Amino acid sequence: MTEALQILVIEDDEQDFQLLVRHLARSQLSCHCTRVDTPAALAQALAKPDAHWNIVLSDYNLPGIDIRQTVSQLAKAHPETPIIIISGTIGEETIIDLLRAGVADFVSKDNLTRLVPAINRAVDAAATRRAQLHAERELQLRDRALSAATNGVIITRADGDMPVVYLNPAFEAITGYRADEMLGRNCRVLQGDDREQPEIAKIYTALSQGEGCQAVVRNYRKNGSAFWNRMSIWPVKSSAGATTHFVGIQEDITEQRQADDRLRQAAAVFESSAEGMMITDLSANIIEVNRAFTEITGYERDEVIGKSSSVLRSGQHPPQFYQSLWRSLQESGQWRGEMWNRRKNGEIYPEWLTLSTVYDDDGQPVFYTGVFSDITRVKQSAQKLEHLAHHDPLTDLPNRMLLNARLKHAIEHATRSGVSLALLFLDLDRFKNINDVYGHPFGDELLRQVASRLRDCVRLDDTVARLGGDEFVVLLEEVKEPHSAVLVAEKIQLALNQPFAIEHREQFVTASIGISVFPRDGGDAAELIRNADAAMYQVKDKGRFGFAFYTPELTLKATERVRLENDLHKALDLDQFVLHYQPQVDLGSGRLTGVEALVRWAHPDKGLLYPSAFIPIAEESGMMPRIGRWILETACRQASDWRDGGLAFGRIGVNIAASQLRRGDLVALTRDTLAATGLPAEMLELEVTEGFIMQQAAEAIPRLNELRELGIGIAIDDFGTGYSSLSYLKRLPVTRLKIDQSFVRDIPNDRDDAAITRAIIALAKSLSLDVIAEGVETPDQAAFLLAEGCQRGQGFHFSAAVSADTLTRGYAAASQAANT
Repeated sequence: MTEALQILVIEDDEQDFQLLVRHLARSQLSCHCTRVDTPAALAQALAKPDAHWNIVLSDYNLPGIDIRQTVSQLAKAHPETPIIIISGTIGEETIIDLLRAGVADFVSKDNLTRLVPAINRAVDAAATRRAQLHAERELQLRDRALSAATNGVIITRADGDMPVVYLNPAFEAITGYRADEMLGRNCRVLQGDDREQPEIAKIYTALSQGEGCQAVVRNYRKNGSAFWNRMSIWPVKSSAGATTHFVGIQEDITEQRQADDRLRQAAAVFESSAEGMMITDLSANIIEVNRAFTEITGYERDEVIGKSSSVLRSGQHPPQFYQSLWRSLQESGQWRGEMWNRRKNGEIYPEWLTLSTVYDDDGQPVFYTGVFSDITRVKQSAQKLEHLAHHDPLTDLPNRMLLNARLKHAIEHATRSGVSLALLFLDLDRFKNINDVYGHPFGDELLRQVASRLRDCVRLDDTVARLGGDEFVVLLEEVKEPHSAVLVAEKIQLALNQPFAIEHREQFVTASIGISVFPRDGGDAAELIRNADAAMYQVKDKGRFGFAFYTPELTLKATERVRLENDLHKALDLDQFVLHYQPQVDLGSGRLTGVEALVRWAHPDKGLLYPSAFIPIAEESGMMPRIGRWILETACRQASDWRDGGLAFGRIGVNIAASQLRRGDLVALTRDTLAATGLPAEMLELEVTEGFIMQQAAEAIPRLNELRELGIGIAIDDFGTGYSSLSYLKRLPVTRLKIDQSFVRDIPNDRDDAAITRAIIALAKSLSLDVIAEGVETPDQAAFLLAEGCQRGQGFHFSAAVSADTLTRGYAAASQAANT
């Protein structure tokens, strides 16, 4: 069913309009007529957005309407809408004017039989015009599109020499040829003399068969410059299926090809480089690695792609190292330096690494690159050269240069720390005779073995150096007293006295050793070496095989120390040790609140010796654990006797040496001693020096916790002298702080000591610890301490350390009175 025609009728006579409508109805024309009779109504009808008029029928003579003007406006505004004039007689000139203005036909009101055929012809003609206009617009659009395309477009005929019939502006821009220079010519002009390319043969084969193809060929512009041309060609066929034309799309890919070449070159360099290369995203996740990366790190490519570059971290660098690295990358776009990383097999290795930030065209970072080389061998070579420069090639001991450097550093450290150091200058006795008799190879081997034994005689932190020939120097750092050097000298003599096995024979050798001590015997390296050398020659002058200090005084003292150590080894077996007990009292009432057990040595020749005279020797000689065991057992036994006898002594304090606390059996020893003597754990207090706790905190805290779990008290002796860390103090299972007598001695007159004492008392209170003052010798000191909140003290003001019997007699009466 065809859609009814929409007919706009311009007619001022209603009867004529109805006559027209009836005629169209009788003619069975499917239509709908709308009448307008004024210019305003006409304008409104044409302006309706939903109105589509297939044809306009108009009377010629209309009052108020100029039909010529109306026709002209309609023809311009709606050229696809035909107009038919229905009227009476019209002059020939008028008809010509109206036809020129755009009228499609004329029908007389007296003969309407022509109207329907005229309408059909006009509507059909309008449809044809509309189709033509649409086709023209499509062609114009396509032509504009081809002209605006960035790729070149060329059309050739398929017959003959395939002449060019069309090309667009982009083709002209790419090739440099104008349209008038190419039309009618074959495209092979673009090939120049380079016609042997395989891709060109491929193109002509396809075209000869009427087929399309795609290829990349090297073409030449009008100016002779080459460019890479990506061609897409397809045939245009007639309705009969014959190929009539070819259409080619041309794209200049020279820059892309060059970029691809650069990428291939970069990829070749990337893959073949001897340096490891890595590309990561901005989150440091690995995007790509090269072959050298896998060879250096041991990781295959698939094992690291997508993983964080931190998989390579060795753990050798602190967080601050990586923070500085990232800051440099963000601020300057680059970081360069030495880094230690870890291979897949766990091996840590050094590398020289350059990190760079890669930015896009907008200056925004897009990824990071890392280029590194394994510098293990370089480091090893440098270390080897460094080692050779500072070590003796025969014995591998430090040479004079390294000795001087270490000695200088040791002197600086000793000066700052207030400690001493010792220098042993050692010369083999009659070594020249050995060399002369057995030859230099024999002598060299002897020197190597001597060096090995010397290394075994000292601590890891000490230095054994060879100055040349048969001269050696031993540097002992942090020496508490000169006797420590004697122990090492004796150890060396003992080691060298053992025979050396060289070339299937035993060789015996002795050494003369000179000792100098800083700061007494010299303030710099040269002076210490010179004085030790002089002391060594004193030994040689006296017959060799021995040791001597630089000064006679030190020699006598060292000799005395050796004798004392020998006596100390026998003292325990000969029952020469005794315990004295110093009362600890309530500063307010004078009541006995505790006692401290103090060891004395009843030396047969020197009389009663205090701990400072022999405890350091016992520590160094390894005798302290035996002596400490005797002290603990004796003190607990005495305390148990006092308890059984009714003496209210409070708690007994026993000093524990550092060597005892280091041993793993102190807890068991204490437990067994308490069980054997029957002394309640709460009546025993172990005293440990603050200095040892601070030096060995990690080792001391677990042992002290175990001791505290037994129920015994723990006191920090000499508090204030060891620079305690409050963080450690809070962790220690301590029950009491003992204010060192060095702070008590000058109170209340010394403002600094008074301030320190107040601070210790306040600290003890804040930590809920008991506090006691040592070395209280005057009433003023006792009064000051009591006023500041210290309730307990010990010292000569109350009593010196006395024997058990003396203490028992002195406090027995008070204990009985307190118990009644």
